[in-house]
Amino acid sequence: MTGFVLPAVAMRPAGGWLSDRIGAVRVLAGALTVVFAGALVQSVTPSPAPTGTVAFLSMATALGAGSGAVFALLAPADQGGSVTGIVGAAGGLGGFLPPLVRGALYGAYGSYATGLVLLGLVAAAALAFTATGVRSAVTRRGRRVVQPRLR
Repeated sequence: MTGFVLPAVAMRPAGGWLSDRIGAVRVLAGALTVVFAGALVQSVTPSPAPTGTVAFLSMATALGAGSGAVFALLAPADQGGSVTGIVGAAGGLGGFLPPLVRGALYGAYGSYATGLVLLGLVAAAALAFTATGVRSAVTRRGRRVVQPRLR
């Protein structure tokens, strides 16, 4: 667990920093693409080493970077505390519910593959929403999708 959590936590600020450089929508879309690919790879690869290790660590770093991008998308300067609370609560549910679902699916089917495929499908749906709805909302708000840093 520590091997998964540490890269995810370390990548949150990196995801926020990268969002400031190339745009939060791009960072979030990239992160969701990595989660989608990692979940599907691991769903057909039962061996944890080396492919499973790479897949899970890639998903962990992508989820961390994606978290940083979400904060960059949602946190206006005057409401940072509220946004932090809501995103934190959503993250708490995201860390609580999927393991229960995967555990129930493992109990029913004797394999984690179904749960990993579902994770991949959720990531694909979130990627589609990010590429369409989130991108257009960001553009409508008058914020450019790519926000270069001016010096």
